[in-house]
Amino acid sequence: MQNAIKTGISYFGNRNPRHFISDLEEILTHNCNFIVHTFSENDQQFYKDTIRELVSLSKDAGLECHLDPWGVGRVFGGETYSSLALRNIDACQILPDGDIAPAICFNHPKFRGFMRAWIDDAAEIGADVLFWDEPHFFIDLKEKQRFDVWYCRCDACTRKFHDSHSKDIFDADRESLIRFREDCVVEFLSELCDYTHAKGMKNAVCLLPIKDASIGLSDWSRVAAISNLDIFGTDPYWMFFNEDLRAFVGDFSRDVVQLCQQFQKEPQIWIQAYKIAAGREEELQEAVAVAYSEGVRNFAAWSYYGNAYMSYNRSDSPQRVWDIIGDVYGELQRGEWE
Repeated sequence: MQNAIKTGISYFGNRNPRHFISDLEEILTHNCNFIVHTFSENDQQFYKDTIRELVSLSKDAGLECHLDPWGVGRVFGGETYSSLALRNIDACQILPDGDIAPAICFNHPKFRGFMRAWIDDAAEIGADVLFWDEPHFFIDLKEKQRFDVWYCRCDACTRKFHDSHSKDIFDADRESLIRFREDCVVEFLSELCDYTHAKGMKNAVCLLPIKDASIGLSDWSRVAAISNLDIFGTDPYWMFFNEDLRAFVGDFSRDVVQLCQQFQKEPQIWIQAYKIAAGREEELQEAVAVAYSEGVRNFAAWSYYGNAYMSYNRSDSPQRVWDIIGDVYGELQRGEWE
């Protein structure tokens, strides 16, 4: 379901409203019409009213406000640790070899309750859209060959698998494990979307650009079909994954648009604006152009000012990255690409 051009940016790393006011002016002059504020476990516990103020300032400036459960439970994307996982080892995922993963399990009641409380807080803060950022069972991309199938064998998953398959998870074949894992993610997202919709907010989801059944979701249509999901997308960060830009961004944009047409959702593509190597900044414009040619009209970039404030992921020339994003967004907003 296509709408007018949407151009957004993620924002994190600053929790000082006085400083945000100047950043907000830059966000507006760089032609953004929505902002994705991260709302991590740390934010929820210590900065809730501060985030409320940032959201209020953003909305007063005319920006649509999305909230992102950044790194919550370590099942959503984000460079942050999870106090929830640390304090609830009994609710953590258990890897196929019995190791405890530093992430909460989708199926544990403690996590379901925590996420409903997180949504309550997001609604109270004033979010327009909740952005379900890269939901996934724990994986280590640096050691992705460690298991033939990455899955969780915690007590909650073991019971759930037995109830649905009438056999032990330890006796399951590869296809059953993959299907079970995907069932759990879709069920979890459906529950979140239903609860969010009941609170008067929209839902957006960004899936990792991975369709390898051993580590990711292979059937994206099951997520796109979620009834109370409004925006469906992915983040084909070509430089991060060391992929060919045109093929990587183009293929995933095409898939997203086709699924959104089928299930009446709004397609969204995230553009890499972090860890951009010197001399490759112009690729951001090319990435937007590739996605645009496939029918995408909702763009978001990660993150504000080329991620200059996070040394781990900062771009070599963050000002250049940020200005290119602003220029491209301006051209889109003015209809120069029609």
